[in-house]
Amino acid sequence: MDDTQILLGKAGLILFTLGLCIGALVPRFHNPRMGLSAHTTAVQSGTALIAFGLFWPSIAIPDRVQGPLAMTLTASLAVLVLSLVLAASFGASEALPIAGKGFSSSKAKEWTVSVLSIGSSVCMLLVCLAICFYSLV
Repeated sequence: MDDTQILLGKAGLILFTLGLCIGALVPRFHNPRMGLSAHTTAVQSGTALIAFGLFWPSIAIPDRVQGPLAMTLTASLAVLVLSLVLAASFGASEALPIAGKGFSSSKAKEWTVSVLSIGSSVCMLLVCLAICFYSLV
C-alpha cells in the first residue's frame, strides 16, 4: 500500500469511529434529527474514504495530483461532518432545511454552517469529478 492509500484508510477509520461517537450523542444535541444526519454522514463518509483507499491503485491518477486530491477529499468530508455537528448543536437550519425544520439560530451561526456545508460539498464534488475523469482516461 502506498502513502495515499494509507492516508485514506486511516482517515476513513477515524471518521467512521467519530461517527459512532456522534451517534451516541444524538439525543443530547439541540436538534437531534440533525445530530442523526451528522452521525450517518460521518459513518458513510468514513466508509467511502476506506473504499477510495482500496480502489485508489485502480484509478490512473497522476502522482502529482494524488496527494492533493486525497487530502481535499478527506478534508471536505471532515468539514461536512463538522458543519452538521455544528448545525445540530446550534439548531441552525437555513443550509439544511429538511433536517433543521422547526429550528433556527443566530445569523452568524447560520452563516457559519452554510459556508462550511456548501463549501465542503463543492470541494467534494470537484474532487469526485476529477477522480471520475482520471478513471475514464
